[in-house]
Amino acid sequence: MEDDKYHPFQALADILTVQEKFGTFKRVKFVMSWAYSPSVHKPRAVPQSAIIAATLMGMDVVLAHPKGMELDEEVLGACQKNAQSYGGSFQIVNEFEEALKGAQVVYPKSWTAVPLFKPPVGEDNPDKAKEIFEANKDWICDKERLALADEGAIYLHCLPADRGFEVTDEVIDGPQSVVFDEAENRLHVQKAVMALTMR
Repeated sequence: MEDDKYHPFQALADILTVQEKFGTFKRVKFVMSWAYSPSVHKPRAVPQSAIIAATLMGMDVVLAHPKGMELDEEVLGACQKNAQSYGGSFQIVNEFEEALKGAQVVYPKSWTAVPLFKPPVGEDNPDKAKEIFEANKDWICDKERLALADEGAIYLHCLPADRGFEVTDEVIDGPQSVVFDEAENRLHVQKAVMALTMR
């Protein structure tokens, strides 16, 4: 059910995982962050759906990315409205480490750069996108970065993750990683949607 803008089932799985681990959405700081990958061809649907879902649940959502990695303006507008309507907050920052401080949910994932999906006229867009990626190789979720988050923080990723680029092995295989619970929850939320639509 993923398209070039949304991935609703992944967002539902993410939200179910947060509910399982914390029992609530209130006062949960949810950080959706860009992360480096050697490939510039990465969809934006997962991060866009994740921040929409998190703001719908009233979480305190922080979107972190380097300049040039901005997401869809319509999605960002929806997140602002959700935050106002459901009691959470939504902010965008360009500093990875600052965003992670005190987070309960850490979700670093690569997505494509603006020049690839919204090309300026006459620009060599793949080259420009690669330039932005290569300038931000330090956006990786490692043990030191995860330590900036809350002590009980969880690490999310929709999988497959680019190990050694988006995340280190010690984080994705570590005790704070809940990526397999998250993956299992795709099954449960999809069954729930089927049950609702087949009535």
